[in-house]
Amino acid sequence: MTRLPRNYSAEYARRIERALARGLSRSQARGHAKTGEPTLRPGKVAIDNAYLSTAVTALNRNGTLAGAARETRISPERLRRLLQDHNLASRQGRRWQITDSRLRQMTAVVDGRVARLHFDSFEATSLLGQHLNAIRRFLESNDPDHLRPFIGRSVTDASGVAHTLETDPNTLYRLAHAGNDVFEQIYRFVQ
Repeated sequence: MTRLPRNYSAEYARRIERALARGLSRSQARGHAKTGEPTLRPGKVAIDNAYLSTAVTALNRNGTLAGAARETRISPERLRRLLQDHNLASRQGRRWQITDSRLRQMTAVVDGRVARLHFDSFEATSLLGQHLNAIRRFLESNDPDHLRPFIGRSVTDASGVAHTLETDPNTLYRLAHAGNDVFEQIYRFVQ
């Protein structure tokens, strides 16, 4: 039995026509939906916060989308779509700018106390991580020079309240001996 040759242009025209009749855009019908448009076939893999944070960290470390995609083992096109759909990064000229504003809960040593605060900026959590690392190094070495870069600095939480980072050695000793497990859980995403 002989097969007739396929008419690809007619198949493509029918595909576009059926999609337009369903109220979809031409890009959705082609299978390459634009950012913000739902795809015809939803992804098989559920995207969780751990996967997204791995992708953002890889992009921040590599500086290139291709390197981050290679590290997270997904295609650059899929990574680009994930970053844009979840508002984690945006393109600024030839570079990717991290715009991750997911809400994080983080332990902070501020204003003479240990507090669990919510932050929505990557910069604030990065500064807090550096501060906690400096406190740990200070407590291990008793060298107050580790705290010097943080004197007078503050972070703003998600509700807009500014908190001054604690740099007083006596207060840090008191908090360390009070039994607080400050360094056990650095931060977690809050949904």
